[in-house]
Amino acid sequence: MPEAVTEYFAELGPVDVWIRGYGNPYFLPSLSKLWAHQTGYRTDGFTGEQIHVWDDDWLVIADEGGDPFIFSRSEGTILHAYHGEGVWEPEQMFNSLIEFVTTLAIMGDIVALAGRALTDADSMILPRYREIARTRLAELLRSQERAKEIILSLGWG
Repeated sequence: MPEAVTEYFAELGPVDVWIRGYGNPYFLPSLSKLWAHQTGYRTDGFTGEQIHVWDDDWLVIADEGGDPFIFSRSEGTILHAYHGEGVWEPEQMFNSLIEFVTTLAIMGDIVALAGRALTDADSMILPRYREIARTRLAELLRSQERAKEIILSLGWG
């Protein structure tokens, strides 16, 4: 297992983690469930056979409503893809596992602190919470532009 993943699970501990999000929660499986969590991505859920279009380099480290966050074992980056599109064509979203997990923690913290006040009557995130997310992510990522891209990628508009 790559060192970054080993360190990640040493910090995360032996538990599944759910982080509240805007919409579906983010699910980060425990190490004991990591290989079972590959089902439907790496292996067929009915036959258990390997899905040949799935790159062996990819390891699903988390998901949001079935949309996988994928650790590239060769690059150490986090890719993201949407299920149901027919072909897996994940795109890089984060430069590292730490950047990914810290971003989810920040977003989850904002959702938890805002509570029901996160969105307006049309269920759109209020501008003040998008700005808080942008500010906190820009500090983490050291880039206003990347923070904006991540916010858009995570559906915060």
